[in-house]
Amino acid sequence: MTHPGWGEKWAEAPVPVAGTVTRPPDAPPPPRPRLSVRGRAVRKRRVRVGTWVIAALALVLVLTMARVATDALRARDSLAQAADRISALTPAAVAGQTDRVDTILAALQDDTAAAVGATSGPHWWLAERMPFLGSTAEAVTTLAEVSDSLARGPLEDLVSVTGAVNPATLTPRDGRVDLAPLRAAAPAVVDADRDLEIAQQTVAGIDDTLLPQVDGAVASVAAKLGELRSTTATAARAAQLVPAMLGADGERRYLVLVQTNAEPRTLGGIPGSYIQLRADDGEVTIEDQRAASSLGRFDEPVLPLDDAESALFGDKLARFGQNVTMTPDFPRAAELAREMWRLRTGVTVDGVLSMDPVALAAVLAGSDPLTVPGGRELQGDDLSEFLLHDVYLQHPDPSEQDAVFAAVAQSAFERVMRGAAGTSALMDALAGSAREGRVMLWSATPEEQALLDGTVLDGALRGVRGEDTPVVGVYTQMTRAAKMGWYLESDVDVDVVADRPDGSHELAVTVSFTNTATPHEVRGLPAYVTGMDEGQAGELRMNALVYAPAGGKVVSAYDAAGNVGLFPQMHHHLVVGARTLSLSPGETNSVTYVMITGKHQSGDVALRATPGARAQR
Repeated sequence: MTHPGWGEKWAEAPVPVAGTVTRPPDAPPPPRPRLSVRGRAVRKRRVRVGTWVIAALALVLVLTMARVATDALRARDSLAQAADRISALTPAAVAGQTDRVDTILAALQDDTAAAVGATSGPHWWLAERMPFLGSTAEAVTTLAEVSDSLARGPLEDLVSVTGAVNPATLTPRDGRVDLAPLRAAAPAVVDADRDLEIAQQTVAGIDDTLLPQVDGAVASVAAKLGELRSTTATAARAAQLVPAMLGADGERRYLVLVQTNAEPRTLGGIPGSYIQLRADDGEVTIEDQRAASSLGRFDEPVLPLDDAESALFGDKLARFGQNVTMTPDFPRAAELAREMWRLRTGVTVDGVLSMDPVALAAVLAGSDPLTVPGGRELQGDDLSEFLLHDVYLQHPDPSEQDAVFAAVAQSAFERVMRGAAGTSALMDALAGSAREGRVMLWSATPEEQALLDGTVLDGALRGVRGEDTPVVGVYTQMTRAAKMGWYLESDVDVDVVADRPDGSHELAVTVSFTNTATPHEVRGLPAYVTGMDEGQAGELRMNALVYAPAGGKVVSAYDAAGNVGLFPQMHHHLVVGARTLSLSPGETNSVTYVMITGKHQSGDVALRATPGARAQR
């Protein structure tokens, strides 16, 4: 039986619920749960652990930045040394110093390897991903990798063919240039130049928001690469052009225009002589030589002239062999001369070369003095003065003058082809004369002409160089039949007056001409020199042609007395201001032309002008 008291108590007692603890009503309260105390203790430990983690990360970050900064300085120093060695490679290679080139390359490779080593590792990977350091770290890495790949690729390839592309190997010997080494080296030179171009573009694309120390290294390497690229680009063109143009694949014929600055034309002077050369497997010989006057007058222009050519130069440009250089565009002059020669001789030449007595004297400066008709031994400035001035006094008969020019040209050619001019002097003279516009070359083969375009040899009329360098043209055209060019002195000063909001620039181009002859001096000169037509003896009559840069214009012109009238024209899509002037002996004329360049032409203004009778110093 069940005890009733127990039954009543059981009936009144609460039913326990799962998960709860019951206690009698009169029991004392339980102590505070210890769980809450332990919970606070756990949270405190978690706070302490988080603080230590942040501190550790900060320490790692500081150490990483310190390591990166140290390595960046090491890389910068190595890259600076590499840039200097890249710069030293060019003159050593041009001079044919093979041993020195090998030494420089080995040291360059050590420098670039050190730079790559300094920019490698986990700390550098982390630095490249930091928002405030990433661009600088990435720039140094890119610079190191580019420099190292160059040193172990294209530069190494170039060094291996230095002997073949050394100017000394291209110097004629006994009338012939050995083309085999250059032909063999051509693929390596062309590939190396292409790789250098890619490297140059990569460095140019590096973010310019860098720390000053790194930014300086980037600028230095970029500058040295630019210097080296100009050399490799020239070598690559030469490797492709020289063998073919000198008859490696079959004989070629060329026409040489020997200009005389004594009677100025825009490209320099009238072509006094026309010489036909034959090139066959590197051997070059003179086949024909004639005075330009012997070509005579053509009844009609040998090639059609456009409206601008007719307006600026008249049809004489295409009807007289002495006048093809009236245009400042040498490819056009070459086409006209080639056609005139074809019509008179039946020979179609493969290209046209032009040079003047100043360039000829510079080329021969490294050889013994040249004996000219009459027995005088001349060299350098004395030789050019004889050809541009004295010959007219000593040989007043034009036929005698033609004979003298022919004899001098023959003698000079033979010296060059024997290698008597000296390698270094010859190359320096040709390069300097080309920069002054005294040596120009045009090829009738489009692929070859494409390689010449944009070089100092092409002589083309253009208003911009590269992408952003504005070109101002100032050309002189003698309009009087006289040989007074020796007494013409010109000076051109170009000032950037203002930068305009659209990216163009306002220029002030001041052109001064002086007739340096004195009245007393003129009285002692033959009429053939001072002018045989009516007018004052020794008076310089000329047209001045001033071309604005591409996309630009000539706004106005003024001299000391006020505005100057201009004859505006468009020629080859360039605005040209033409004016006529006369200068009495001892007189100076100065005119300032106000120009606006094309938009976004940020480069320094380049000047192209008619080369005078004296070399630029």
